[in-house]
Amino acid sequence: MIIGLSAGMATIAFAPDDTSRLEKAADKFMLQAEFVAEQTTLTGEVIGLFMRPSQSREGDQWCYRWRRFRNSSWQPVSDFLEDACFAPGMALEMIVEGETYEYDERETTPQPVLIYYPSGEATRLELALFTRFDDDEVQRITVDMMGDVVWENREQELAERENDW
Repeated sequence: MIIGLSAGMATIAFAPDDTSRLEKAADKFMLQAEFVAEQTTLTGEVIGLFMRPSQSREGDQWCYRWRRFRNSSWQPVSDFLEDACFAPGMALEMIVEGETYEYDERETTPQPVLIYYPSGEATRLELALFTRFDDDEVQRITVDMMGDVVWENREQELAERENDW
């Protein structure tokens, strides 16, 4: 009986997590975007999101950082919003203000892909996060002009559950 219980506990401990890497990355990004939206209205600062591709030992990946506009330049927001990168193998597509975003490494002063204003408004952003090898799963996040952040996959999931009831 003891051996059976131990084996059962080990099986539970190593059971695969239902949350995919893409969902975890989208969740982290979503939480940060919501936090920044609140911070801009509380502090009265303009905060922007900068995205860039990066190379690591594991492979190519996209990295992002939040910066506030202060003293005519973009500066780090706080210790709570460190620069972050999506896992290698994850790719993204962005539409910024209705235009497809393409990173230009020759640009000397990169522009933010998303800006939150103290009034609560924001630039429009559509973000699609997926893996390079499996296009079946795509996590979509949108930010509208009113600064509302929506994780499209979660909203669709909730709507489907409500329809099932």
